[in-house]
Amino acid sequence: MTHSVDNDPLEGQERDHANREVVERFFAASERGDLAALETLVDDEMLMEWPQSGERFRGRDNVLGAMAAVEVKPQFAGSPRLIGSGQLWVLMVPLRYGETILQYVAILELERGRIRRATGYWGAPFPAQDSRAAFIDRT
Repeated sequence: MTHSVDNDPLEGQERDHANREVVERFFAASERGDLAALETLVDDEMLMEWPQSGERFRGRDNVLGAMAAVEVKPQFAGSPRLIGSGQLWVLMVPLRYGETILQYVAILELERGRIRRATGYWGAPFPAQDSRAAFIDRT
């Protein structure tokens, strides 16, 4: 009887741990503006998309160039929440841009231990509607 390595739970856990580490290093390097570190974490053919602005950057040089060209560098404004498994990871974190705080969600796809695709969404806060007040979790 033979066993496939792909079905080994330990193998999957090790891969998850390694991919999570890549994502954590990517965001830490992004926050520091460390392009040299970022270069080692992204795939040569990385695709980065920002649907709200309609921007799409293809290839490592263009992705890193776009990140370096951001005029107001964001900073984490709270604790990030990172969830995922295998090749798909999602980061949620409030980001501070100057005086403004936006809720940021990034969807990251990895291939061969590098970030191959990233899609980022930014959400501005909006007032809660009074009609939902009775349903709010106040804990």
